[in-house]
Amino acid sequence: MPEEPENWWELTPGEGKQGDPDSPEPVVIRGHQTKKETEGGDGASEGKPSEWSYYSKQNATATGIFLFTFIVGDWWWDGSNGFGALLQTVSAISDWPYRHSFVSNYHPNPILLQISWALWDITPAVFLISFLYGSSLVTSLGSGSITLVKEASLEIRQRGKRAHFRLKYFVVILILMDFITFSLDPWFPIVDYPLMFFENRPGIYWMFIALVTSYGLDPDCEWMANAMKEMANAKKDLTS
Repeated sequence: MPEEPENWWELTPGEGKQGDPDSPEPVVIRGHQTKKETEGGDGASEGKPSEWSYYSKQNATATGIFLFTFIVGDWWWDGSNGFGALLQTVSAISDWPYRHSFVSNYHPNPILLQISWALWDITPAVFLISFLYGSSLVTSLGSGSITLVKEASLEIRQRGKRAHFRLKYFVVILILMDFITFSLDPWFPIVDYPLMFFENRPGIYWMFIALVTSYGLDPDCEWMANAMKEMANAKKDLTS
């Protein structure tokens, strides 16, 4: 009988038949296959562009709609678009130290009125920063590509959710402070607040359009995700 070689498990199938043609073919132990091997991947697919997920499309669409409203909308209630309103914001902030003596003569609580006005002053900047942060557009432009937006990583989804959450509650505080200061003013009855709210800010609907659009930054917003899916399906039906 032929002698059993040492470390028989290291033999390849060809080597095992050289000593004894009738001996069974040894089993080659190679270990577990990796996920890439199992799926047939050889690294060539890494160069393929990643697909746009539903959230990626939702995020990009929301950002695009906001930028449209920011460019063509009235964000300072005098016809100024968002970028013009940013210039007004800088000018208004420089006037903050001088407002107390101006408002203390006709409002019972000038501090609250100043806070309310300050919130309105920074509103265009808050919306712009929120959307840029939530869409990761600044990060993507800095990297020289839109890959970060297309991949919709966990970090981007979390940033979108935080941006929407903060913007939503900023608007709640903004309107609540405006209502409180109006209700403290003895010159106007409180029932006139809804009418005067829109009369004093004729282009306020642009801000509300942008606020509704910000739900597209939230990956957990089901009705926005369903709307995006229906739009995608309708587009497929039209092109098919």
